[in-house]
Amino acid sequence: MLSRGRRGMILTTKSDEVWIVESEEVTDDLIGSNVIVEGVVAGMDRLRADWIGAGSHLS
Repeated sequence: MLSRGRRGMILTTKSDEVWIVESEEVTDDLIGSNVIVEGVVAGMDRLRADWIGAGSHLS
């Protein structure tokens, strides 16, 4: 799930891992949604996103 916090966008995975997402892409319409993030790990808790899109609604 993608959310917004003080440090920017936050991705919380199904296994409750939390990542700060760095992206130049405007993703306000995806806040609160399940998403897929493609990119590279840019630090201990950071992802540099190349692409962010809507995720599947299936579990």
